[in-house]
Amino acid sequence: MTDCSLPRIWIIGSSLIARLQAHLGEFGLDQNLMLDCQITWSGRGGRRWEHLMPLLRSKRADIRDDPDVMVIHLGGNSIGTYGNTRISLMRRMKADITEIDLLFPKTKLMFSDIFPLWNWRGQTATTGYGLERTRRRLNGAMFGFLSDMGKCSVQYEDYGKGRSELQRLRVIVPNSGESRPSERNDSMYGSFTDSFLSFT
Repeated sequence: MTDCSLPRIWIIGSSLIARLQAHLGEFGLDQNLMLDCQITWSGRGGRRWEHLMPLLRSKRADIRDDPDVMVIHLGGNSIGTYGNTRISLMRRMKADITEIDLLFPKTKLMFSDIFPLWNWRGQTATTGYGLERTRRRLNGAMFGFLSDMGKCSVQYEDYGKGRSELQRLRVIVPNSGESRPSERNDSMYGSFTDSFLSFT
């Protein structure tokens, strides 16, 4: 039975979120990250930023009460894809964050940094360095934008700590486009927990 008095947190994202939830289940870890809250996980493989607003508009129509916190971990699958330049994607993300703030006025909104990838969906060049620069600029832009709104970003400063930029990219398993699950999941787990404690 759900305790309605606990803060309700939605975590929305792509396969990284789905796999983090699966990781918690596989190792018998608390789905609520050992916090006094009720987390609803919504991760789906291949989900792009463009899928976010239809999902949230549908949720808005179906529910009466706003969640207390909403975490969005999306954007990586949109980088470099057709029609998504760095500028156009940044503008879309900012516009959507503004709309979400209106749709869920009682919700504390958090943007979760986009992780680096070895192979990006929209990659056509031999290396993904150009798209990696886009990722970093998007993360920086969203951090500044949400800070100006009095909102929060989940950052992963320890991800690949002690490595050069090239070595950090090589945390990603070659040919799969996936970061190593243990490091990625540990980083997300710790950063989510720290952010919730400081933001809720």
